[in-house]
Amino acid sequence: MNVILRGKTKQIVESLVKEGYANSQSEAVRMAILDFGEKHLSEVELVNRKLDRLDKEIKTGKRKLLNADQALGKYSKYLK
Repeated sequence: MNVILRGKTKQIVESLVKEGYANSQSEAVRMAILDFGEKHLSEVELVNRKLDRLDKEIKTGKRKLLNADQALGKYSKYLK
């Protein structure tokens, strides 16, 4: 895969190599992708996004919330 960097992104990658954080531009790009993934795509972050989306759907009426009796239906008698 070839990536053409320009402007600010090119400056950042060159700076990472120049300062010794990475041995090459390819390594600098890999490091940036991993950092992004850890910050924005971690399991905790994804779970929190999903929970926020579910809360919003419940508040707007797009999703219905059931109590224990409704969820269990005919088996709710075993809950008590």
